Amino acid sequence: MARPFKDARYPGVSSRLKNGKLIYRYRAKGMPEIRLPGKPGDPEFEAAYEKATQGQGKKAVIVDLPGRALPKTFGHAARRLETTMEWLGFDEATQQKNARLIERFLNLPVDPNYPLTWRNTPVEHLDADRLRAIIEGIFRTNRTVAKHTLVAIKKLLWVATDVEKWIKPQDDPSLSIRVRVPKSTKNPAWPIAMREKFEERHPIGTAARTCYALGFWLGNRRGDIAALEWDDLLTEEIELFDGSLVLIEAFDFRQKKNRNRHGGREMFIPVVDKLATALDLLDRSRGGTVLKNAYGRSFSEKSLTGMMQHWTRQAGIPSGYTLHGLRRTFGTYLAECNIQARAIMEAMGHSSMTVTDEYVREANKKRIAVDIARAINEREAKRDAMKRRANLRIVR
Repeated sequence: MARPFKDARYPGVSSRLKNGKLIYRYRAKGMPEIRLPGKPGDPEFEAAYEKATQGQGKKAVIVDLPGRALPKTFGHAARRLETTMEWLGFDEATQQKNARLIERFLNLPVDPNYPLTWRNTPVEHLDADRLRAIIEGIFRTNRTVAKHTLVAIKKLLWVATDVEKWIKPQDDPSLSIRVRVPKSTKNPAWPIAMREKFEERHPIGTAARTCYALGFWLGNRRGDIAALEWDDLLTEEIELFDGSLVLIEAFDFRQKKNRNRHGGREMFIPVVDKLATALDLLDRSRGGTVLKNAYGRSFSEKSLTGMMQHWTRQAGIPSGYTLHGLRRTFGTYLAECNIQARAIMEAMGHSSMTVTDEYVREANKKRIAVDIARAINEREAKRDAMKRRANLRIVR
């Protein structure tokens, strides 16, 4: 049996017999064994030994760690975005929606023929033409998703331009791209006929009628309606613009939307007579939320949406009339009462005048249409009167 190879010129090298053949190997502490070809003195042996001592004997195993990101890539921008104060100021729903859209974009291939995705692509490599192609591809199937995807990508580009300064603001490829989405027909305002059917089916004192009254006469979102508590109802003396004093009941609360960003918009909504009537029969002694289910517990946002669908179906109302539709009904109602746009904005808790102006425009459009119809009727009535006078015969 051959003696194991030991030579001071080749530290770490040893030999052993395998299937009757003498083989040489290099071993170092904490490193995998590396087989060396040939024998000491051979060119291939010397080259393999040199690589082994330099740690180049075997390729290192690359572990794809979760959340890894190459520098200045879109993946890097996504990780950086999540640490910005602007992102942390978004509410949870907004964060989840944008994170979902961003992840979908990051997993898109840059070229269908190659495995490279946008996650590992430097931000500077995205030009306006490529971005337009991405958005147009989504636009063909869903315009709304295309618009929201563009907004999500803009957030990554904002990190690259304003936060990290990887690219210049004028090189932002999204500057020339706009996605216009037609006005949504979902959650329409409830016409009077639908409101009357609901009120006829669900009497005052029921959870259905309470939910309907809160949604309509407060004009707030489902999350605010579900979370509204009796402690939010207060009585306060208010001095009006003419100097007179009135004692009113009002709900004083903060909206859930943007609560992480600026604490939520503070709302002060007086209780109108019809809402007061709907609340009079309710038990206030137990406190808690105003709206309770059959077990005396509060509703979650999702369960409230499902229950409103159930209640409208019971009333024989077609699908599509929702709790958010009652919020739109409130906005439409105020606009038709000729309330100023700024007052409507405050009453509904809008963060800008953009949505508020839509209610005012719709109300004004109806008023203009009525004025036109009246003008036509008056003119036609005059023409008919003139014809009747022309047909009169004077008898002497």
